[in-house]
Amino acid sequence: MLITSCGDGTKAPDLADQDRFLRAYVELLNESDEAGLARLLGAHPHGDEDARARVKAYGGQDWDVRWSRTSEFANVWSVDLTGTARAGDTPVRLNETITREGEHWTMAPLPGVVPEPSNAADTEPPG
Repeated sequence: MLITSCGDGTKAPDLADQDRFLRAYVELLNESDEAGLARLLGAHPHGDEDARARVKAYGGQDWDVRWSRTSEFANVWSVDLTGTARAGDTPVRLNETITREGEHWTMAPLPGVVPEPSNAADTEPPG
């Protein structure tokens, strides 16, 4: 008996490949390797700017992290990274949205990296 799921007929992404992507991400952050991180994040149009922002925010902290993931939509994962930044012995708790686009893993850029359209809805609570 053959069981298939609804979809476009493409095979599901290999999550071991996503693990390799995440290991590379953490290693490049720990090394503050902006150029390497830009190559890793290069599948989205603002990869260079995002790499710069991520190195500024998280680079060189010697992260020792693990991750868990959930997915409610095809090819989209919410990934929780938890552990320690050994450089300051501080906790790391970060959530990333990772998608599979064709043959590439992409991360949603950090807030402020991609310019917000002037007619975008305000998602901040009034305050």
